[in-house]
Amino acid sequence: MTMEAGELGVGQVEFDAGPDHVIVLYQPADLSTEIDPVAIFTHIAADATERAAAGLRILSMTTMPLRHGGLWAGAEGSGYQTKTSVAVVYERWPGVSS
Repeated sequence: MTMEAGELGVGQVEFDAGPDHVIVLYQPADLSTEIDPVAIFTHIAADATERAAAGLRILSMTTMPLRHGGLWAGAEGSGYQTKTSVAVVYERWPGVSS
């Protein structure tokens, strides 16, 4: 199942992290199917583009797997990831104020 970024249902929580940094936690909905990294990162890139217009740029990011789908009866392998969160640290560009 492929989801367009707008259909993904990504929640966002924002945390101030000092005078020039913001942490944004992106939490795609758990659809009980394998996560679609293209849709997730399309959403993050679109949000980052909007933030760039406000003087913020991505400094770093990390992912946190939250739920792993179990094995299907008789199937080999480890299943697939069904839920994840991505944390992105944004930094204000020098000389740009909000």
